[in-house]
Amino acid sequence: MLLFVIIFNLVITCINCYLVVKLWQLYGSLQQITDQLTNIEQQVGELFALTRDLILRGQQGTVQLRQYYQTLLIQLAIAQKVLRTLKLLWTVWYQLPKFKLLNKKIS
Repeated sequence: MLLFVIIFNLVITCINCYLVVKLWQLYGSLQQITDQLTNIEQQVGELFALTRDLILRGQQGTVQLRQYYQTLLIQLAIAQKVLRTLKLLWTVWYQLPKFKLLNKKIS
């Protein structure tokens, strides 16, 4: 009976030692994962800080581009008016000799 108790205790001790080794390995793995996640968190924080600045710059650039576009639309409207006026003058200029001929024939 004593031999059974000693052997049984040795078996339980071996199982406990095995569990301690596995738990220690698990602790090391979890420690590595924790370190990696902390590192990733820091990198993501830095990335978001950079992204925020880039988004603000992009928004400012978009506002400036819209203002520039509005200015170009005004200039385009002016240029179209000038070209229409020139076309009208061109048409009148080349129609003028015909009117002179008609006036001579009528007179």
